[in-house]
Amino acid sequence: MTRIPVPALDEIPTASKELLEWIMKTQPTGKVLNMQAQLAVAPAALAGYIALRRATEEHGTLDPKTRTAVLAMSGAALGVLYVERLTARIASSAGWQPDEIVRFTEGLGSGDEKLDSLLAVVGDAGKNLGLVDDAAWEPAVHNGWTPEQLAESFAYFSIAVYMACFANFAATELDVPSVLPTEA
Repeated sequence: MTRIPVPALDEIPTASKELLEWIMKTQPTGKVLNMQAQLAVAPAALAGYIALRRATEEHGTLDPKTRTAVLAMSGAALGVLYVERLTARIASSAGWQPDEIVRFTEGLGSGDEKLDSLLAVVGDAGKNLGLVDDAAWEPAVHNGWTPEQLAESFAYFSIAVYMACFANFAATELDVPSVLPTEA
């Protein structure tokens, strides 16, 4: 049972309404998800989430497929179904095929050694509260990921962490359909 009810539009604080409009314009679904509506009951919580998203959109340098793969891997590593589904959906909207998403989020590889080394870093971070073992970090550096790119991958990881922690905190009801064949 959800802990924070999904509010009706007239119950959302005025300060959150503009932020929700931005969400509707920028996400593939074009609608507000349960988690986002729950965040909206506290403008500070919603603004924190949006600040992370805007920062990556305005300052991110990784290409869309890489950033969404990082986000999906982060979501899978954190093990929160709501976030796993949402991040897989985002990766799908960037052009990843469902079977590709399953392969790389399960650690079976994307077919790109360089990308896989970056995904191993965020996968390790997701399983260890941000701690990355040298056995995951060093191959990423060896494959050419710069300190700037590795730090940027943390920004996408942070979005997944924020969503996962809040979805658990609020007991968000699942409203994100799966795009993965393993859940069909």
